[in-house]
Amino acid sequence: MKRITTAVALLLTWFLPASAQASDKASYLHFMNGLVLERKGNYDSALQEYRTTMLLDPQSVFVYKQALNLALHIGKMSEAAEWAEYVVKIDSASADNWVLYGNVQWAKGNIEGARTAFEKAIALDPGSADAVYQLASLWSSKDPDKAISHLKRYLELKPDDGPDVHYQLAILYNAKNDHANMKKQLLLAKEADSMYPQPRYMLANYYELKNDTAAAIGEYVDLLSIESGNIELLNHIGELYAAPSVSDLASAEKYFSMAYALDRSNPVSCFWLSVISEQRQDFGAAAAYLETSRDLKENPGTALRLSYYRTQAGEYEKAISLLEDAHKAWPDNLEVSYFLALGYDDLRKKDEAVSLLKAVLAKKPDHSEARLQLAMMSEREGDMPAAEEHFRYLLARDPGNANILNYLGYALADRGLKLDEAEELIGRAVGIAPNNGAYMDSLAWVHFRQGKYEAALGEIKAALRLINDDPILWDHQGDICAALQDWKSAWRSYSIAYLMSPQEKRKAAGAKISAARERIPGTKAFALRSGLLKELGFFGRDISAFAKVHIAFKGKKIKMDGVLRFSPPDSFSFTLVGPLLAPMWKIKIDGSEVEMDAASLKDLDESAFGYWASLMASELKDYMSGSFLSGAELEKGWSSRRMSGERSAVALDEDGNVGAVAPRREKKLEIRFGDYFFRNLYLIPGTIEFRIPFFSMKVILDREKLNLKDANSLVP
Repeated sequence: MKRITTAVALLLTWFLPASAQASDKASYLHFMNGLVLERKGNYDSALQEYRTTMLLDPQSVFVYKQALNLALHIGKMSEAAEWAEYVVKIDSASADNWVLYGNVQWAKGNIEGARTAFEKAIALDPGSADAVYQLASLWSSKDPDKAISHLKRYLELKPDDGPDVHYQLAILYNAKNDHANMKKQLLLAKEADSMYPQPRYMLANYYELKNDTAAAIGEYVDLLSIESGNIELLNHIGELYAAPSVSDLASAEKYFSMAYALDRSNPVSCFWLSVISEQRQDFGAAAAYLETSRDLKENPGTALRLSYYRTQAGEYEKAISLLEDAHKAWPDNLEVSYFLALGYDDLRKKDEAVSLLKAVLAKKPDHSEARLQLAMMSEREGDMPAAEEHFRYLLARDPGNANILNYLGYALADRGLKLDEAEELIGRAVGIAPNNGAYMDSLAWVHFRQGKYEAALGEIKAALRLINDDPILWDHQGDICAALQDWKSAWRSYSIAYLMSPQEKRKAAGAKISAARERIPGTKAFALRSGLLKELGFFGRDISAFAKVHIAFKGKKIKMDGVLRFSPPDSFSFTLVGPLLAPMWKIKIDGSEVEMDAASLKDLDESAFGYWASLMASELKDYMSGSFLSGAELEKGWSSRRMSGERSAVALDEDGNVGAVAPRREKKLEIRFGDYFFRNLYLIPGTIEFRIPFFSMKVILDREKLNLKDANSLVP
């Protein structure tokens, strides 16, 4: 016991003033126990110990101050006020006591009493920094100027507190809209302590508000030296770089990636990285980022976005599965139900799609998108009564909706139903949007159904001037021209529609082409077919493309990259390239002049390759210029698939495209074309293959890296 008593005595000597040490030792023990309990967070027990100390030593002002501060901290205002009154009564000449008294009055809501107490403390001791600071805080919301004055005084008394005081001054100047002085104080705070983040965040935010994004980014980036692991800061820097005023997605991606590395589930970085990937059309990467976001389980909108990315990446089953999971998680979310219905419709799950759309409308009858989809699905399935019901419901709510007017009018006209009303509905749509090619096509079609062929012809031509890449419009023009017995125009329109249509929809167009062909005299057949070949071909146009080149020579195979370029009227070049696009071999033909590198390609005979390469390039130049068709004639009239000219024999494939060219000057060489695709409404072969005995070269054009400046209108 003696050793414990001695230790307590030493502690008392250390913590308590000399005046307190003269009192009874029992009060010291209770006071010390109170301090220990307070530091442990046992506030009620600590306060009880202080009360006991006061009973044992009622004259100890120090104990009252300690208890008063604790009572104020835990909200026991009545006791705090009682003890504050006692403290200033016992020692009214102490500035510290009046500061305590003022704090209690402030906490009670007695602002005037607090102000008076703080001012009295300053009167007693002009150097009372606590009183000056509290008075500044008291005035901060009512009179910023007085608060600023007191804070400046406090800074004189406590210069070591400069960083925080400058920050507080900046806040006050901001309240006064005095941004010049606000910025000055923030810079002073930063200078005083560059590791103090709050004023630096405020300074960066000020730069943002002033639209000085570069300065804001600079400040935020500097803050990373203090808070390198701050995910919110990294994301905010990324958002500033991604903002339209900067639009530096590369830098934005850098900071979002840093945040993502720290937390792969962070919703902000996951979202932005997916958006940036979307900008690159890299939907697989966009989906991968969203899949790790914790927002995916909390936000149906994120699930919808991810399903969109999966759809764009061609992963339809994953997209539908994701929407099905989202529908289970949020069964009452109408947007999830709606997009799941669209997915089911794409997969030809008609019953499931209809069921979901009906469920959406049961909950929200005015969900216009769901009702429109249900109307279109009903029309597509031939249920016109249901389709009309939904279309008319939508029109009743939005009578000026041109899209719905046109859709209902066309659905009726296409079936030969209520043609007068269909004409009126479509006419209203055209009146609202006269430059809409689809609406103009509908008007042409209803007039065709009414037998008004001349009017229909003018309208379909107007529609094609607005939309020239839709096979349905070309097919409509073919029908209208056929009704007017203009078989040449009908054949041309049907042929264009056929070439634009996907393979599974070509059968009907092919039958129409055959029917029109039978009405055209054989003597005029050649001009039509060769004319269409020239019209659809990119012949004589400036074109360049990257390509994959596969060479086979006596059983040996080589794969390389290449670049083709044709510039009118007759300049052609073909370059084989190696790593980093370094040229390895090139041939260039201008008119009749040929420039060719020496063949240094592995495993190829130089003299043989040079001869055939020159011939191949010449024929390819003639193809791209269109001169291969010069003077060509069909060998056996209309039904022939072979044309012969002065220089070449041209074979046509089943679609009427150039299938192969055999030069007359060298019968051993044949050039085959395939995998045609449309670019700018020109028909371009995706593959070009050269064949001679023991040698072949196949050129596969890169559709994404093909440049064709001109655009083909196809409309006279």
